[in-house]
Amino acid sequence: MKFSIRTGLAIGALAAALAMPASAQTAEDIQLNEYRIETEDCIGCGAAVIRGADDLRAYLDGISNARAERDAANGIFVGARDRNSTNRSGRNGPAQVVFLDFDAGGLPTFPVCRSNGTLFGVFQDHVYTPEERDTIQARIEADYADFNFEFVQEAPLSGDFTTILFGQNDAPLDCSEGSNITLTPTGGLSILFGQAESIDFLNANRSDNAFADASLWEFLVQLTPGNPNNFQNFSGLLVANFGGDITAAVSQAVVNQSANTGAHEAGHIMGLRHQNAFGAPGDGLPATGAILPTDFVPVFDGPSNATETVLHTMASGASVGLGLTGSTITDRFFSERSAVRLAVNEQGGVEDEDGIRRRRDRITLRNILTPNTIIEGQNEEARLQVRGAVVDGTIGALGETDSYEFFGREGDFFNAELVSVVGRSLSFEDGILGQLRLFQMNDDGTETLIAANFQSFESVFDAEIFDAVLPATGRYRLEVSAPDEFFPFGDDTPFPLSLAGGAALLTGQYSVLIYTCDKQLRGRDRTS
Repeated sequence: MKFSIRTGLAIGALAAALAMPASAQTAEDIQLNEYRIETEDCIGCGAAVIRGADDLRAYLDGISNARAERDAANGIFVGARDRNSTNRSGRNGPAQVVFLDFDAGGLPTFPVCRSNGTLFGVFQDHVYTPEERDTIQARIEADYADFNFEFVQEAPLSGDFTTILFGQNDAPLDCSEGSNITLTPTGGLSILFGQAESIDFLNANRSDNAFADASLWEFLVQLTPGNPNNFQNFSGLLVANFGGDITAAVSQAVVNQSANTGAHEAGHIMGLRHQNAFGAPGDGLPATGAILPTDFVPVFDGPSNATETVLHTMASGASVGLGLTGSTITDRFFSERSAVRLAVNEQGGVEDEDGIRRRRDRITLRNILTPNTIIEGQNEEARLQVRGAVVDGTIGALGETDSYEFFGREGDFFNAELVSVVGRSLSFEDGILGQLRLFQMNDDGTETLIAANFQSFESVFDAEIFDAVLPATGRYRLEVSAPDEFFPFGDDTPFPLSLAGGAALLTGQYSVLIYTCDKQLRGRDRTS
């Protein structure tokens, strides 16, 4: 997660302070107390605001450039899914091994750069003690305990494994490659806590990696030696509660943030997105107001009551309004949506479009054995009853629409997530800019539109329908299409994608995850 932090000092005073060497500054010179949070913690994360044709062209140019680089390397995008892969990490298959590399930092110091590319100062790394390493591993293991994962602190000698690089903050001291912590002349502070190299739907690549960095806490303490105010203000941890031992307080912040960030970034490379933190089901968007109904096209017409979202592992600052203390004080856990996604990874059940066509477009939503990962919240004691399917499809011609008919129950929440474009990359070698529409199939042969999504708040082109309530028990139809239109932010008039260089993305491959869950989840026995 990337945080941009604004200070409460007068801009001129702070700019002068930042121009001095770190050793010349005092606690009175720099007192950081405000922050703004951005999210760029995985390839494809971060809400892209496209306000018009020029923004759209720039966005599509990024996709075209990524495609050209891939073609030149004769490869595929990182995290792209091979439809022929039968790789699954279910209970009866091999565990997903994750190597927690606590020595990834290399050098004993890390640079902090100014936004103009010059060095601000060099600071001492945090060295993870054996006790800290074991505690972080135990915390992450607890997050993934209901799924088939194995976490180790020694690199396996063979086989595929994912690596989480802790403390990977080395960068050239000339700031030619930037740094994880950057200062601006106007008093801004940006921090990159971690980043995953892909959003790997269905965990197709069992060897993709991520990093997690907790340098912020050492930086804040070393920035104003002897005065813990910056550290306390941002971490929410009072040094007095540790008997005045600042080292112990920093250790607590580092352990908690490393465990939360490590689990979060591992989630991304298992295919999870920030919106998988939204919860509980039926509560709609986060209650923080960080995401507005108008961030969706068409405007999201459900509630914004998801107060539990900030408790969940895949929460981030921009997506749910998570504050820094959400990483240093709260031990977060996977939401219901994340549990469904991880369960789908392990249980498989992908259906091919051709087979569905032979069944007259009908699919069966099968039970997804979803463990209850909720530690605190309205579904803490619930049994999660989820029915779903993953469909692989192709839009082969301009204007084509694909249909998937299924049986739904009155009152169930319906969810569908299209997977094809991730940021400026693609989930497939040939992806689409798709749309989703859900129809109720009436007895008289007519259809009623229940829900639709053309653009989501963060994935932009990977449409997603959240918690549409099924009004009756009966037949429904999900429609997937790739029309030649895009709605710039705040504009109700569509702009042709083809005019912005997006014609190649009007046909291609996609996957769509479809699932329903009960309207009321409380009062049932917890699953194991």
